[in-house]
Amino acid sequence: MNLVSNILLTFTIADVSIIIDLFKHKNIKNGIIFHCHDQHLMNNVHRILNDNDIFMTSAKTGFDTYKVTKSYPKVGVILNTACEGWTAVLDSGKFPFQDYFFLIFTEHLSHTTDILSDYPVEVDSDLIIAHNALQLVNFYEVYNTGFKFNGTFNVKHIGHWNSSLFLKASDRRNLQGVFVKTAVIILSSPKIVNQTIEQYMEKPIKSQIKVDTVHRMKYFIMMKFMRDMFNISYDMHRVSTWGYQRNGSFDGMVNALYRGLADIGGAPVFFRIDRGEHVQYISEVWMSRHSFIFRHPKYPRGFYTIYTRPLSDVVWYCVIALLVVTALVLWGMLVVQNNTGDNEDSSLSFAGLVIWGAICQQAVTMNREATSTKLVIFLTFVYAVTLYQYYNATIVSSLLLEPPRDIRTLKDLLHSDLKAGSHDIVYDRDYFKRTTDPIAIKLYQKKMATSPRNNFFAPEEGIAMVKKGGFAFHIDTTVAFPIIKATFKEREICDTNLVQMYPLQRMGVVIRKNSPYKEHIAYGIRKIYEVGLPPRIQSEIDVPMPACAHTPDTSVFCVGIREFSTPILALIIGMVTSVMILIVEIAVSRVFSNRGFVMFRH
Repeated sequence: MNLVSNILLTFTIADVSIIIDLFKHKNIKNGIIFHCHDQHLMNNVHRILNDNDIFMTSAKTGFDTYKVTKSYPKVGVILNTACEGWTAVLDSGKFPFQDYFFLIFTEHLSHTTDILSDYPVEVDSDLIIAHNALQLVNFYEVYNTGFKFNGTFNVKHIGHWNSSLFLKASDRRNLQGVFVKTAVIILSSPKIVNQTIEQYMEKPIKSQIKVDTVHRMKYFIMMKFMRDMFNISYDMHRVSTWGYQRNGSFDGMVNALYRGLADIGGAPVFFRIDRGEHVQYISEVWMSRHSFIFRHPKYPRGFYTIYTRPLSDVVWYCVIALLVVTALVLWGMLVVQNNTGDNEDSSLSFAGLVIWGAICQQAVTMNREATSTKLVIFLTFVYAVTLYQYYNATIVSSLLLEPPRDIRTLKDLLHSDLKAGSHDIVYDRDYFKRTTDPIAIKLYQKKMATSPRNNFFAPEEGIAMVKKGGFAFHIDTTVAFPIIKATFKEREICDTNLVQMYPLQRMGVVIRKNSPYKEHIAYGIRKIYEVGLPPRIQSEIDVPMPACAHTPDTSVFCVGIREFSTPILALIIGMVTSVMILIVEIAVSRVFSNRGFVMFRH
């Protein structure tokens, strides 16, 4: 009898049963009761709840010393409006409506809801009012579709308790046209004239078709589709990337996007979302591929290597050493044989010319009867013809046949003769600023940081340089492939190669942290994938790389002046050197003639 009387002083038996049934229904095992009675009397309530595997603590309303651990997945908070100052718990700020389940007992429904309408009970909150009405206890859920955006405050009857719990599923998908803010990235290329942002995203003019494709895709997927699904209205704000590309940083862009703007998942998404201070990742919606695009050069390490590539460096050293040794041996034989009294040339230069002529398949007149000399010449020609045939065949095949594609990695690109540049966009600038990849750092310093612009170009300008050849341009393939398809010829498409600087980026929808619309966005993304909308739009926007037809092309079999430049350069250097030596010889001859030397003849 004492137990029942004590319970009646604080909670009725029905109230305790309601707590037990609701907590079990929501799978909550921990909570805190705020009351206005003696703690000794509350101990009996705790025993009943503990017997039902619900572990509660209690605190008097108005005290500011209560602490609830954050380790539990969900904690229930029980309030009774009969206790004076019960709103102090809500005013304390220690119990956000998003993080706790609230159960409020009241005898005056309208008065209680009027008070709650002044609090940020957002659409993702879990707050139930238990209202005593005769022999029933009616349950009402309370939420606001947009507390900060002049949303609608809702009080919905969701069930009752009459010795048993009856609850119906809550449906909060209809946001009743609430206005939410969202940020939209507008790149520097398009010019928006006499257009609203929504008109630009939905129906761009002809000159805007090829830009902002990824952001426009997300607009159609997220904003337009979810506007109809959840009855949301958007207050879009333009955020231009131009100022941050030129003078700012990636962090500045993120702050501009999410500083009071991004309250819905329709905000633009970056490939880097590791800065979790302002935003929260929801779901992947796009796979972004950024690569260096270039026409693979026929000779990646320069045209001068055409004539040295058939033999490795070690083989070249061996060939030169054998030629020197052979020339020395032949010179020694000529010197010895010259002592017999003939007038043939036996100088070292003559011996060198004989050996070099043999290598070049050119004979030199030499009258020597010695068998040893003939044997050296014969073996030299055998060696030379073997080397010449292999070398000549390799040179010809390298000029006529399709060269191998040996630029496959970022390191290969670094060591090639290609120049490099990047799309003038904020996250590429940020990558080169923050990366710790030594290859990427060397590539930037050696090939990109060579001009005031650091080789950052607009997409059309960069792809045009790729078309000319000798240039690698880093860009999103979604932007690059349509330009390549429209401007490249067949041969140029077949020459195009891709090298990735960093792996494929999983781009996803992000929203402001603790946004009340997280569940709506997650549900909307699942729904649009269920109906196949993203693949349908992606098939139109993400144009694949134009296919190479591999048809015969006669231009492949033409040797150009660049391939032929190395022997011409060698000939010019030789002629200039010979003229200089001639001038030196004439000068030396005149100096000695002026000294009065007398030449005797027999």
